[in-house]
Amino acid sequence: MRSAEASPPAGSTQATALPSSPSRVVRADLQALRAFAVLAVVAYHLWPGAVPGGYIGVDVFFVISGYLITEHLLRRHRQHGGISIAHFWAARARRLLPAALTVLLVSVALTLLWAPPALRAQYLQSVIASALYVENWQLAANAIDYLGQENAPPIAQHYWSLSVEEQFYLIWPLLILAAGALAARMRSRSGVVLGVALSTLAVFSLSLSIWWSANEPGLGYFSTISRMWEFAIGAAVALLPAMTLRSRSWRGATWFGAWGSLACIVFIFGADTTFPGPSALWPTLAAAALIAVGPIAPFRLLHRAQSALPIQWVGDHSYGIYLWHWPLIVIAPWVLGAPPSFVWNVGILATSFLAAAITKKVIEDPIRFGRTAIQARPGRVAWLTAAAMVVVLAAAIASLSATSSTGSARPSAELADPTRCHGASAMLSPTCADALTSETPVAALTPAITGLYDDTGGAYRCYDQQPSGNPTSCTVASGGPSATRVALVGDSHAAMLIPALEVIARERGWSVDVWVGRGCKWYADTPETDCAARHDEIDEKVLSGEYDLLVETWRNGDSDDADAARVSDALSSRWSTAWKRGTAVAAVIDNPAMPRPAEECLLSTEVFTADSCSFPRPDAALATDPLRTAAERSPATPVDLTSAYCHETCPVVVGGVVIYRDSHHITASFSTTLSSALGDRLDSALASRG
Repeated sequence: MRSAEASPPAGSTQATALPSSPSRVVRADLQALRAFAVLAVVAYHLWPGAVPGGYIGVDVFFVISGYLITEHLLRRHRQHGGISIAHFWAARARRLLPAALTVLLVSVALTLLWAPPALRAQYLQSVIASALYVENWQLAANAIDYLGQENAPPIAQHYWSLSVEEQFYLIWPLLILAAGALAARMRSRSGVVLGVALSTLAVFSLSLSIWWSANEPGLGYFSTISRMWEFAIGAAVALLPAMTLRSRSWRGATWFGAWGSLACIVFIFGADTTFPGPSALWPTLAAAALIAVGPIAPFRLLHRAQSALPIQWVGDHSYGIYLWHWPLIVIAPWVLGAPPSFVWNVGILATSFLAAAITKKVIEDPIRFGRTAIQARPGRVAWLTAAAMVVVLAAAIASLSATSSTGSARPSAELADPTRCHGASAMLSPTCADALTSETPVAALTPAITGLYDDTGGAYRCYDQQPSGNPTSCTVASGGPSATRVALVGDSHAAMLIPALEVIARERGWSVDVWVGRGCKWYADTPETDCAARHDEIDEKVLSGEYDLLVETWRNGDSDDADAARVSDALSSRWSTAWKRGTAVAAVIDNPAMPRPAEECLLSTEVFTADSCSFPRPDAALATDPLRTAAERSPATPVDLTSAYCHETCPVVVGGVVIYRDSHHITASFSTTLSSALGDRLDSALASRG
């Protein structure tokens, strides 16, 4: 998931530009590494197709950070007989926070000026998390939360790696002090104890990274714990004796091999690479090898090349370039009204360089190296830091409060009334033709655009984010012991039907139980233990003959003909079993997905009719839905609501109701407007049993 739109592997991958060394002596080779890393990351965000593995810049930065901070702390310990954690943290705050908080404050302004109303809350929430340096954990939570994954990338998303760095700065000196205290108690050499502690931490972190990258990609990518081993590799270089590769040929081979590896990786790796996990060993070890070779390249020409002024300038400004480039990339489409062209992307790159130069000249260097800054005590730095953070947080929170949902909050009863011509009724009822052409201003939409992503109607309260052998089930409507019993099975697209089913159940006195969750699709004949156990339990409940009606739907994802045939066979087999045991089956054909241009149009349009932002009807995808073919081959009743979504084209807003809350999930408001049509079709499915 290294796309600019998403978050875990399966998302977005950003790197942090490493701050300069704690001392003012700067190694040219490290500046060259910084320049490579930041250019790789920025190029990846601007032109992901050209540099698909540019996200590995984050790993290079983490290794550099682990080396520099460890080397600095060990040197201070040798020179002064100890480490002043307060002074260390104060120095880090002076280095990192002024520029970071400035960019966050500007990001708040950019959000208020140009971000679409539907995205403002999300952008501002990311600013708040970034100001508190917990953005990595927020993104990890969103990556685990299926609904959060569908959100557009926020304006401060790139601060996730800065958050990891800050958490490293908090932990690392404490670890070194603890190792020193333990060594004194054991009467052992502190370097040996620290090396053992470092190795243990690295093995644990790498093992967790490998496991999470395969099973919990969001945690694997964004968690500080699963990234700590990369810092440890850099720290190991600082702990080990200086390299003794005096042979120019060996040093040259190491230098060329490491740089060649990094240059290849940015083109070889891509969105399909499981990352970080073991794949991250390649760039991290290459970066560590370059650091270990030392500040002087093995040949004079190579040393001149890495010391060239443009490379050193980029390395010296890498922190600012990184901070500025992402907000500009995120806000540019809304300023331009279209995705940036190649020329505009070059302009974004140039603007990032210019903003970084100004920030360093006006903010970073005076605060970091000025006479007052050098004389500032840690306590004063802490108070000033807290005050600056409060300013940014206050601006973001106040702006967030100002973006609270405004719009037409129509009650459920009104939305469900087909005579009011809202949503699906406007598409299905001939008496609602005027609703297709009438104009609805954005401020009168249901749900309010500012609350679009939150319009789930509580449909996911018993949704299994991580399905297991003990599936969550809940009753969303209960009509008593003699009520018609209905089971709903499926994924998030089934959960989207719950608002409609609640209306239907209230009107008819039904009792509705749901088994919905992510992954472990009921029809899949997978050998995995957890999924197999889940299938068995759902089979026992749903195919027991206790239900009068089984309602099932799944997202119609991309699949080849062979996979679609397999799915269709599995579905028709289960439905035939349900039928034989006295349960009628309703197969709800999946809704069309909204393409990206229509989604962007929805977020930026001021007045809507049914034609506004509409997209072509996807007849091919609708015809090949495995649910449709399975229903044709079994006793199941197909429930095709396509006409509620599309006529000749498919609108995104109809009858004053927004249909989609993201690219493929419908809003709870629109689901409620489906209740009349869906109820009639479910009645027909029940009647098919006689």
